[in-house]
Amino acid sequence: MPLSRTVSRVVPVIAAGVLIFAACGPANPSAADDAARVNQLRASHAMRTLPRSLELDLKAQAQAQRMANAGTIFHSASLTSGVSPGWQMIGENVAVAGSIPAAEAALEASPPHRENLLNPYYTEMGTGAVQKGSAMFVCQVFVQR
Repeated sequence: MPLSRTVSRVVPVIAAGVLIFAACGPANPSAADDAARVNQLRASHAMRTLPRSLELDLKAQAQAQRMANAGTIFHSASLTSGVSPGWQMIGENVAVAGSIPAAEAALEASPPHRENLLNPYYTEMGTGAVQKGSAMFVCQVFVQR
């Protein structure tokens, strides 16, 4: 096959891959900061840290965006929607504050939210964060598989 034909077939595939990576792609810094704070808390209690799941990150980010658009916090209408089969337990924390550290501090100070943060059965998490004006909307999703 001539080189020009090969290039004309490969370039669209590479371009599609770049677009998919850009859409899913590096997590937003605020969400990454939140995930790091969750794992710092868990480590300080001698618990294993939770790996982030792209699927759960996308779910958490979409919920954070819905809350930012509405200007208020609320839980997902369907917590299991968008989560692939095989989970045994699922939980969600939502918060709004002026910053990620303030949102995480509020979640840690709330007994039901702290219970999710320190649940020993969870095996993965996803985080989402959206800044709207002076408010940072945060969503954390936890799953046991």
